[in-house]
Amino acid sequence: MGSSWYSRKAPGGVQQGETGNRGKSAASRKILYGEEDDGLTESDVGENEMEELILICEDSVEGILTAIYRIYEWKLCGKRVKIQTGASDLCLFAQYREVMPDAECAAKVARTLRRRFGEQAWEAISYALASEEADKSQAVYETVAAGLSGRIRGPLLQALAEPCIHRVFALSRSVHRVRERVLQFLRFQEITGGILYGEITPDADVLAFVMPHFADRFPLENFVILDERRAAAGIHPAGKAWFLTKLSKQELDTLQQAGQQKDENEQEIEVLFQSFCRSLSILERQNQPLQQQLVPLKYRMHMTEFQKK
Repeated sequence: MGSSWYSRKAPGGVQQGETGNRGKSAASRKILYGEEDDGLTESDVGENEMEELILICEDSVEGILTAIYRIYEWKLCGKRVKIQTGASDLCLFAQYREVMPDAECAAKVARTLRRRFGEQAWEAISYALASEEADKSQAVYETVAAGLSGRIRGPLLQALAEPCIHRVFALSRSVHRVRERVLQFLRFQEITGGILYGEITPDADVLAFVMPHFADRFPLENFVILDERRAAAGIHPAGKAWFLTKLSKQELDTLQQAGQQKDENEQEIEVLFQSFCRSLSILERQNQPLQQQLVPLKYRMHMTEFQKK
């Protein structure tokens, strides 16, 4: 990661050219924190005899990657350490330490993972971190540690015999399915001011993964996608770069109210679209169970064709 990650001498006075585990560890630490590389690798701490340490971090990509950074910075890799998002399910016989998110530290970890494992592995890890499953942070940390230890041969995400890597793969695939459904089922409506407004409530935090698609599709449109469940919005000014923002309760209410202020022609267009969808349907061949399988009920609340007028 950055050149400031780690810069202490090897233990026991190991000199350059010496062999053995300690010599290898010194070289590994140089990769992790040294001046020639901003990568990270696993340190050579001995057997841990302390009680379990649990790092509490923010449930975000930045928060979890910062926790991974701290594990290596504090030389905890190889010890009984876990990463947990939120302070729920506290264990009696464990130490807890809170880790505050740090954008610079998270960026260093991201750069290292991209370089060491490739863009495909980084994408899978990013998708896994967008899941709402409680074990995602620990699975990602163990996957990173396994890859940096050097015991994984070949592409990281193909080592599915490792439980942690298999879990990251499964989480990534699940979030990817959520993203695809959001891309299919998101409906925009034009509100006052000529702004396109869409609302979603997905099962995973996929807003950052759907914004590039719509920014590429509507580069000259002002549009907003609101994730009501996470009080976040993706905003795309016409002809400019999109960005994400977290919303306060008041901002969320204000944006939702603005979303109800439809353009004067929008309601007429919605009626025509619903009429078009009904005309395509053959009443005698309707298959409600299959329809619910293909278009789950939880996505229909924001879909124009299922709104009752």
